[in-house]
Amino acid sequence: MHLILVISLLISSIDAIIISQVHRSSLFFTNSSCALLSNITLPAGASIQSCIWQCAHQDQCPTAVYYHDNRTCLMFSEDCQSGNITSSGDVRASVICYRRNLGSNNQCSPRGWTKTGYMHVARRLPTASVLSNGKVLVTGGFNGGISQNSAELYDPSTGNWTMARSMSVARSSHTASILSNGTVLVTGGLNGGGIYLNSAELYDQSAGSWTMTGYMHVAREYHTASILSDGKVLVTGGFNSAIYLNSAELYDPLTGTWTMTGNMSVARGYHTASILSNGKVLVTGGQDGGIYLNSAELYDQSTSTWAMTGNMSVARSSHAAATLLDKTVLVIGGCCPLNSAELY
Repeated sequence: MHLILVISLLISSIDAIIISQVHRSSLFFTNSSCALLSNITLPAGASIQSCIWQCAHQDQCPTAVYYHDNRTCLMFSEDCQSGNITSSGDVRASVICYRRNLGSNNQCSPRGWTKTGYMHVARRLPTASVLSNGKVLVTGGFNGGISQNSAELYDPSTGNWTMARSMSVARSSHTASILSNGTVLVTGGLNGGGIYLNSAELYDQSAGSWTMTGYMHVAREYHTASILSDGKVLVTGGFNSAIYLNSAELYDPLTGTWTMTGNMSVARGYHTASILSNGKVLVTGGQDGGIYLNSAELYDQSTSTWAMTGNMSVARSSHAAATLLDKTVLVIGGCCPLNSAELY
């Protein structure tokens, strides 16, 4: 049977409550995003009180675990209620819950979602780009079926949104790419009135301004844009006036101009494009008319050519793709709707 000891100490100098639960246990398992702060072996003759004081004098420590048999004190940046201890033989351990400033909630929150500030404009199919100053630039999108030219900035330090200067052109279903010089390149999309766009513009975060840049050769929406290792931007496929496109083109930030490059083997929109570790671009799925695609192909920037690669197990459109740390590409979901996922 576990022996449970509850100790409440009022310490006026540090204004704290410490609760100690003694268990026969060897591990403290956390289930939030907080990490182990330190692992200290206390000197001979030390007791749980020494571990309590170690945690009390560590600003980021609301929880400590003391192992009585070897005088080890583990300190966590996490509320003890976010973890648990399990029975393990004859090892005695105590979980110490420490709260600085009575009544406060100075504890690390478990993983989860919290609401933040609302945008000034409701929008569907906008873009979001993380700038070098940490703010997030959101551009365009639909509102009530009308394409927007408005843009706004989210500040993570305050959770607030502020309006930025509007784009020169209202657009939705467009792309946004952060260039090596920190500017944001916005391309194509759909304008109000069903006009497909070949225009592109640049956002300068230092000036907070937009300037038009070179026009794409083909107007397109639901396309992709990928930044290559040489700094150029590869735009692929998309949709234009009931026609799905297999064309691709390159934007050169040094000249502000577009040049056509090799066509994809398959016309597609609503697809994904992922940069691989070898510099090639993997394009997956999408649709061509009412046909959903499971095909995938690779763009080689050294030769400006495309080559087909293995098909996905499932045909997908409007899906998502993420390059993982092990360099594989995770493809998830898609129309209509899918909960499957696969790795390339």
